[in-house]
Amino acid sequence: MSRTVRTTALASTALALVALATPSQAASTTGALMLTHVRPNAAGADTRDGAQLNLNGEYFIIKNVTTRTVNTGGYVPDITTNSYGRALPSYSLAAGARAYVHTGSGRHYRDSSGAHHIYRGYARHVLLNTSTVKNPDLRLKKPGSPDNNTSTGSITTCNWNTAADDTTYAC
Repeated sequence: MSRTVRTTALASTALALVALATPSQAASTTGALMLTHVRPNAAGADTRDGAQLNLNGEYFIIKNVTTRTVNTGGYVPDITTNSYGRALPSYSLAAGARAYVHTGSGRHYRDSSGAHHIYRGYARHVLLNTSTVKNPDLRLKKPGSPDNNTSTGSITTCNWNTAADDTTYAC
């Protein structure tokens, strides 16, 4: 084998070993959880005759990017232009699992297809349908971080600008 081929082979092997040793964490998060999708505009009208409609059709999806179970309790969804101050509730999310975090109320559970569902308990829609001025539209912050529309404590973000009715956006 020629010296050039050996050098190239060794360099390739070294790079492969470095890649294996690197933690498998997505580039778009600096924490255990990552925002992957958001549906800021639930199907149909948000209100009718003063009543909020389809609150649970508004959601975002988080993924546990670690190899261990993570408790979602205390992580702060910081929504641009408001500071509702409600951290995520306690829920054990398995390694590699995804969870739909719904705006409205319900019982946290894992459905038959393996998807997890977490409910924030709001009585009104909180995700922006339109936001062309401020970005990002949603930040997920580590537990204990302020809900103050700044990047302090942010581990992952998601942008969508103007949201079409009943459309899910990748983060």
